[in-house]
Amino acid sequence: MRSSVAHGWVLAVLASAVLCAGCQSASAAVHYPAAIDACRLPGPNAAAQLAPGTVEVPAASVKAPEAKVVPSDRGADDNEVTTCKRVFARDLGGGKPNLQDYRLVTIAVARFTDADPGTAAAKATQLMTDALGDHSGVRLVTGVGDEAGFSEKWAAVRTGNVVLGLAIDDGGTEAAMIPPATVDNVQAVVTDMANTLRADYKG
Repeated sequence: MRSSVAHGWVLAVLASAVLCAGCQSASAAVHYPAAIDACRLPGPNAAAQLAPGTVEVPAASVKAPEAKVVPSDRGADDNEVTTCKRVFARDLGGGKPNLQDYRLVTIAVARFTDADPGTAAAKATQLMTDALGDHSGVRLVTGVGDEAGFSEKWAAVRTGNVVLGLAIDDGGTEAAMIPPATVDNVQAVVTDMANTLRADYKG
């Protein structure tokens, strides 16, 4: 009886390993051949999740620091990087923003342009590895892209040959009045971004 149970357990583990290997090879084959507009990736509820009770204002309205979204998120010969900066300010009433109390959301998309999906995905994986290694306090989260790292104010997700990055910075003299970002709502926004990427840009 014990031998039969053990045999069944081994088969279950082997089956699980085969399925997992299949998932990895399938995910590596995901390829995004076209340029990606970073500003089009957030879902409709991103503002509510990141900055409840605020209104969006033009990025030029506030003097905000440049956010480093993903380490080495600079374009090179084998990749292209597109970015988007969005600013949400606390609503004083009637849609009037308080520019002394704002949240800066910076999105970066690094798309590796190698024609071979496997090679491009491997380069994106390396960027994710570098990103996770360079940020303390980041936890791994499953179910978002192929690899994902999150902290309270920073997130990165890889899917195929693309790495999506998100950074959140609060600013102004009254920044403490903005509800703090949490791992869960940062994860929710990046999940939205990954879903939009798959729906609109997959080759």
